[in-house]
Amino acid sequence: MKTQKISYGASRECFFDLMIPDEEQVCGPIIVLIHGGYWRTELTNATLTPLQQKLANEGFISCNVEYRRGQKYPWPIPLKDVRNAIIQIKNRFKGMAIILIGHSVGGQLSLLNADIVDKVVGLAPVIDLIYTRDKNLGDSAVTEYYGQFASDELLKQASPIHHLPLACSLSLIIHGANDQRVHIETSLNYFRDNLSKKNNIDMLVLHDMPHGEIIQPEQEHISLMIQWIKNVVLLPRTK
Repeated sequence: MKTQKISYGASRECFFDLMIPDEEQVCGPIIVLIHGGYWRTELTNATLTPLQQKLANEGFISCNVEYRRGQKYPWPIPLKDVRNAIIQIKNRFKGMAIILIGHSVGGQLSLLNADIVDKVVGLAPVIDLIYTRDKNLGDSAVTEYYGQFASDELLKQASPIHHLPLACSLSLIIHGANDQRVHIETSLNYFRDNLSKKNNIDMLVLHDMPHGEIIQPEQEHISLMIQWIKNVVLLPRTK
């Protein structure tokens, strides 16, 4: 297995960790991982390293993206950083399918970049910022990052639920019914609203799955997610 840190921008926070399995194991597509943390700086892309290692063991080349966030880097800097990283990854692996896997705010950033990739997996994604603000989720994360006087229009622009139908060919949303950090209601609303326009989202509801545990590679749903990826690559859904 080979690992390499690759910069995609001038800032030291703009990099991704590339992990390539042994040559005889490699299978497509390219997986791009986007971590969460409610736009704060405490959590880094290292939170997804165990999942990246699991994917490598399954034969996937993966890129674990870091991006700028926090009070120094207001919206839409995180969105632009992730988009820039994806574009550079696509250029590096020309002709390869790209699948995003985003957790929490990483799910927000993944779904908002769905137009330039093939598939998206959202693990308890942040989908509706107005709902998240009104419920004070993530210790009032929306108000902290976007500002106390952020307009509803700004929050809608940053909310995947206001960018439907989903632009990529297929997506999978996985969410715990008891998630207290990102409520499953937002994912259910996203699934239903998109279904009224386009049938390109699958959803897996987990009865008992706290927000931080959904990315743990030993969880059963991670194996199901990997099988879903293999299935949709080998047997793409007819449009």
